Amino acid sequence: MARADLFLGIVDKLLEKSEPAPVEVDASEVKSKELVPVAQDGSLKQTPRKTFLALLEDFQANPIAPIHERAMAIFKDNPTMFNQKLDQELEAQIFRWRDLMNNNEPEGVKFMNDLMNILQGENLDMMKRFYSTWMDINMENFITAYSKTKDTNCSVAALFSGVIPEEEMYNEYVEREDLLKAFVGREKIEPVHRLFANNCLLVLQIEIAKLAPKYQAPPEEAADPNVIPVIPPDQGSP
Repeated sequence: MARADLFLGIVDKLLEKSEPAPVEVDASEVKSKELVPVAQDGSLKQTPRKTFLALLEDFQANPIAPIHERAMAIFKDNPTMFNQKLDQELEAQIFRWRDLMNNNEPEGVKFMNDLMNILQGENLDMMKRFYSTWMDINMENFITAYSKTKDTNCSVAALFSGVIPEEEMYNEYVEREDLLKAFVGREKIEPVHRLFANNCLLVLQIEIAKLAPKYQAPPEEAADPNVIPVIPPDQGSP
C-alpha cells in the first residue's frame, strides 16, 4: 500500500508553499484621514480564484451541496481562473480532502468528478494523482466513483500521489492488480463497473510487464514427483 507518510509529507509541503508570508504594517504610516470603509475598498475584494479556493477549504469541513454548487458556479463564470499550469494552492486544498475520500463522502465525490471534467493540463493531472490514492484505500469505492469520469481508459491506475522508487512502484502495481482481480471476480457487480475495472487491469498489466524483468521474484522450481531424491550415505557410519 502507498505509504501514509509519503502522502502526508506531500500535503505538508504543499501547504507550506501555498501559505503567503505575513506582511508587516507600520501603524505610524497610516493616517486616519486615509481610512476607507470596507465596502468601498476595492483592494479588499477577493478575486474569483481566491473565493473559489476559500470555498474548497470550507467544503473540507462542511461538505454540503450549496458550497459545492457555489464554487462550481464561480468556476463556470471564470473558466480561465486555472490554466494548463499546475496551481499549487489548488493542489494544496484538494489534497486536504483525503478525509472526504476515506469516508466516501457523496457530495465530495460529485465535487471531485466535476473538477475532473473541467480542469485541464497539469491541474487535471493533479486531480488524477489525488484520485489514484483511493485505489489503495478502497477499490470498490474508487471504481464506483471514478468510472463516472471521462477517463474511461483508467489511465489513473498507473499514477501515484507522489514520486516513489521504481521497485516500490512495481510492488504497488502488483497489489492494485490483486485488488482489481478480486473485485472483478465477484458474482454481483454492475456491468459498467466490471468493464471499467478490466480497463484498469489492462493499464496495470502493461506497467507491470515493463518493470517485471527487473523486480519480479524468480519462480520457485517445482519438484518433479517422479524423481526419487538420492540420500547420501552417512559419512560417519562404519
